[in-house]
Amino acid sequence: MVHKCQIRVRYSDTDQMRRMHHAAYAEYLEVARIEMLRSQGFSYATMENEGYILPVINMNIRYLGGAEYDDLLNFETRLKIRSDVRLVFESSIFTGQRKIVQAEVELACLDRDSWRPKRLPKALLDQRD
Repeated sequence: MVHKCQIRVRYSDTDQMRRMHHAAYAEYLEVARIEMLRSQGFSYATMENEGYILPVINMNIRYLGGAEYDDLLNFETRLKIRSDVRLVFESSIFTGQRKIVQAEVELACLDRDSWRPKRLPKALLDQRD
C-alpha cells in the first residue's frame, strides 16, 4: 500500500537561493513516515509508551531535483518489513509530476529500556506485503 501526503516547503528549510536545504529532506521524510503509521492505526507515541523505539539505522536519499520555498511536496511512501525487527520506508517526493527525491529509510525495532532488538508489534508485522 502506498501512503500519500503533502508538506509545503517552509522558509526556514531553505538556503539563500530559496532552495530547500538537503538536510531538511530527512526531517520531511520522518513526517511522512509518522503520518503513514498514523494512517494505518499506529501511533508512534503509543508505541513508545508500550516499550518500542524505532531508531533510523540507515538512510539513502537520491536527489533528482530540488524544491523551493512554498513548493507543495507530494510524498508517496511504502512500508516494507525487512525482518521481525527491521522495517524500511521507501519514499518518493514529487513537485507536481516531477520526482525530485527517491529515498529509503531503514529502522530497527528496539526495546525502549534495554535498547536491545525487540520484535515489531504483531499488527505491524501483519502489514507485510
